[in-house]
Amino acid sequence: MPALSRQDVHVWFCRLARHEEQRDALAALLSRDEEARAARFAFERDRRRFILSHGLLRVILARYVDREARQIEFATGAHGKPALTGRSCAGQDIQFSLSHSGEYAVMAVAAGLAVGVDVEVHRPDVDALKLAQRFFSSEESGQITQAQQDAQLALFYRYWTAKEAYLKGRGVGLSLGLDRFEILFDDGSPLAHVRMTDCGALDTNWHVQSLSLADDVSGALAVEGPACQVRLWDSSTDLFR
Repeated sequence: MPALSRQDVHVWFCRLARHEEQRDALAALLSRDEEARAARFAFERDRRRFILSHGLLRVILARYVDREARQIEFATGAHGKPALTGRSCAGQDIQFSLSHSGEYAVMAVAAGLAVGVDVEVHRPDVDALKLAQRFFSSEESGQITQAQQDAQLALFYRYWTAKEAYLKGRGVGLSLGLDRFEILFDDGSPLAHVRMTDCGALDTNWHVQSLSLADDVSGALAVEGPACQVRLWDSSTDLFR
């Protein structure tokens, strides 16, 4: 695996079902707090997904900070954004973000750059127009309304994941409403700009882009700083060899 430079962001795509054989080993890496969080899930399906995604996160981060996966420690920001403790980083400014939906998880890792990532499995029962009109800006909901009916759901998730990735990257949670900013996609490009709806100014400190992951799965990455090289990795082929 190539080294992580300050011009790179590594995005790891994890199909959780492909790591079922490693479940016990991944569970053994979790901290007591993570074990307690896993135990609180009412359904075994959700418990399993938590164990796999958080265990994989530890294995992946261990590759970058040169520590044992079990030794990695996390701290939590004011709005719940996780970060590596200084002791875990060993002097390296490694930033990361984790998202999971259904049988998929996505992790973004960067050196010295704040990042946010989001993944969502498309749910055909979602009322895309209703949700867009409720949570999105008028420009965004208008784009979805004008789209062909069979394209509206995918477009909704494209906007949704981009917005979630931006919020996660900034570490502000939903304290910044989804309608307080809008995503402006470049025609025919996965890249997008962020514009604040109250003043119309672009947030030039952040770059957002859609991720091509799998059929009926949308993903997005937000990175603070100048545009950078995004490298996509598959955990089932690039992590365990």
